[in-house]
Amino acid sequence: MKLDDRPLILLGDNHGQWSKLLYELSLKNVKECNLVSVGDVGIGFATNELENAEFLNKRFKEKNINFYSIRGNHDNPSYFHGEKRIALSNFELVEDYTITAYKGKTIQCIGGAISIDRKGRAKDVSWWPNEGINFEPDKCKQVDILVTHTAPSWCAPVEFGEIVYGWAEEDHELIQDLTKERKVMDEIFSLSKPEQHFYGHFHYSNTEVINGCKHKLLNIDELFELRK
Repeated sequence: MKLDDRPLILLGDNHGQWSKLLYELSLKNVKECNLVSVGDVGIGFATNELENAEFLNKRFKEKNINFYSIRGNHDNPSYFHGEKRIALSNFELVEDYTITAYKGKTIQCIGGAISIDRKGRAKDVSWWPNEGINFEPDKCKQVDILVTHTAPSWCAPVEFGEIVYGWAEEDHELIQDLTKERKVMDEIFSLSKPEQHFYGHFHYSNTEVINGCKHKLLNIDELFELRK
């Protein structure tokens, strides 16, 4: 992942709806930029992911867009690290704990989250057991900007919604696991101490400043340009 000086735009979860995204980019004349997704791009649900990636690489190249995505919970982790990681000229899946820079600001990317509907999904088909955050404290660095899929406990939403409790009726470890995950994010923040934080996962838009850090929750398909 190497960002250049062109505009940097953050993208909310698009869940593999690439035709919709490409249409929106054309409609809004988004081109010649760095486009960074906060995860849940839907990689892993198809059997021909490399072929799909090559098609998307071509489309983004036509727009002179460098597309990057961290790992969401609705993504197969194997495409984000190791030999299977997809890293093409204009379409790249970003490994956890990657650090890059943009106009003098350091950025770290940490993917992963728990699917609240994991009990309703098929293992290694539409759900992957290692979907959650892979917490490696020694890889957490103090940076200016942190890009994650989920968020620490103090960020919106701070309480579980009805849909979570609904799934918890058949997934008895869900609440415990989700609570632990948010605490892991708390620990990541204590190490990284960012000034800005971008995340998705929760499917609505929100902006708040907490303890000097500006947190931006991106809605599905939301585009947000990073400005000084």
